[in-house]
Amino acid sequence: MSKHKQHAFIAYLKSMLRLNFIGLSTGILFYCLALTPSLLPRPAMFEGLVAGLSFAVGYSIGVFISWVIRRFPITEPQKHTKHIAWRLLAAIIAVLIILYSLWSSTWQNQVRGFIGEPQLEGQHILSILVTAVLSAALVIAIGRLIGWMIRRVSLFIGRWIPTAYSVATGTVLVGIIIILFYNGVVVRTFVSVSNNIYRDQNNQTNAGDQKPTMPERSGSSTSLVPWDTLGRQGRAFIANGPSQEQLRDFSRQNPSKPIRVYVGVNSANTAKARADLAVKELERTGAFDRSVLAVMTATGTGWIEPQSADSLEYMWNGDTALATIQYSYLPSWISFLVDRDNATAAGKALFDAVYDRWQQLPQNHRPKLIAYGLSLGSYGGQSAFTDISDIQRKTDGALFIGSPNDSQPWRAVTDSRDKSSPEWQPVYQDGKSVRFAADSGDFAKLPGNWAIPRVAYLQHASDPVVWWSPSLIWHKPAWLSEARGPDVTPNMKWYPFVTFAQVTVDQFFGVDAPNGHGHNYANTEVAAWAAVTNPPQWDNAKTTQLQSIISKYPTD
Repeated sequence: MSKHKQHAFIAYLKSMLRLNFIGLSTGILFYCLALTPSLLPRPAMFEGLVAGLSFAVGYSIGVFISWVIRRFPITEPQKHTKHIAWRLLAAIIAVLIILYSLWSSTWQNQVRGFIGEPQLEGQHILSILVTAVLSAALVIAIGRLIGWMIRRVSLFIGRWIPTAYSVATGTVLVGIIIILFYNGVVVRTFVSVSNNIYRDQNNQTNAGDQKPTMPERSGSSTSLVPWDTLGRQGRAFIANGPSQEQLRDFSRQNPSKPIRVYVGVNSANTAKARADLAVKELERTGAFDRSVLAVMTATGTGWIEPQSADSLEYMWNGDTALATIQYSYLPSWISFLVDRDNATAAGKALFDAVYDRWQQLPQNHRPKLIAYGLSLGSYGGQSAFTDISDIQRKTDGALFIGSPNDSQPWRAVTDSRDKSSPEWQPVYQDGKSVRFAADSGDFAKLPGNWAIPRVAYLQHASDPVVWWSPSLIWHKPAWLSEARGPDVTPNMKWYPFVTFAQVTVDQFFGVDAPNGHGHNYANTEVAAWAAVTNPPQWDNAKTTQLQSIISKYPTD
């Protein structure tokens, strides 16, 4: 490399390390705000990631402000004044980093206390700071690379058109290139790699999950759905559940054999074909002669929560039929990004197919038709209905748990809530048809009759899956403006972009929260099923007894 090129490269490196004064000031402000508490406690590395990304956004805002200021004829400060300002800023930054890192530990333990997690001792200042610096440096470097590309393209175009137009044109062209690269390379690569990884996992079988011998299960020798096409989560759903002995011990009566129908992504090519196959399986197993028929929309991987499925079977002594189809094998957070249309297509196709067959039965010989969904399954399951009236018209009850923020009709109901109720636990039309609960006793808090069919929503004030929305970037949500839920710290505040980043990261820890918090609803589902399905001769003592059984299930 020639000396000229070496000098140019060194100059380039120096320019990359050069920081903007106003950008650094706003960046450190965003960094400190990112260390404030959110819905769930975060490990140090993720705390640093949120802080680093927030710093980068704050820095970019500061750089833009600096650029705007330079457009005005303002006298440049003297060199000596600049040195003093930089030294003062460095001292302030050092103090703020130490103080907010110490406060962050206190805030995180405070959040732990609100959701019932044990306190942690010790500080993680270095881990947070290193992660923040690396993530911020990466984002800023990418931003500068984009800026360099815009300048180069603008200079090239500027040979033929005026500067003002060349800059605008260059920005648009670079933006188009980035979008095409992101969609054509980044997204496709991400989806391809994810599909390869999780396709292999979908083909695996959990230890102990064996092909069923009972004809009441999909995948059996008499089933229309081969065992090896069910997928990992489908095989787990089919192979497990309460045994006849367990049902008998609970009910003290002779149980029926629970019916479980599952159709995997490898069982049929389209959502409609899987739904039609599921209906044929329901007919084969005699599901339409049962007391309860639950249409269950799975999560992204095809998972049905064992606590939900088993609770219903215990409650009705096995006189049930549960049906679901798989639409993806990707984790829900990836499916939410790339497979949301598949989730809604599956939810609508399955319910419509079952409902069409159910309608053909004599009215006095129909099972209770129940709709169910958890998380992304709630998002997909609700898509089968236009509104609450449609749910009540087509079902004998519905239970939706941890609904993502743009689920419908959940969103419409929440926005139309009674004015005296908070967003985290809304009251809709005095609770006559729909009720929300975070705890098993919440359904009974509202006076008046809860009409049948009942629609129940379970959601926690601390569930980031429910409250995450892109609008958090620029808009303060009602759940932080109004009276907040009992497991959300009063020290959580809304800050532009920062809160969005915090809640985004919180989603990765929602299922790991203790029962009754975050995205973990196992301690409320028995009461919810009892309220929605109204089983015969059921009382609070049986709810407590069954909840004790369900609570012993592993949380993963």
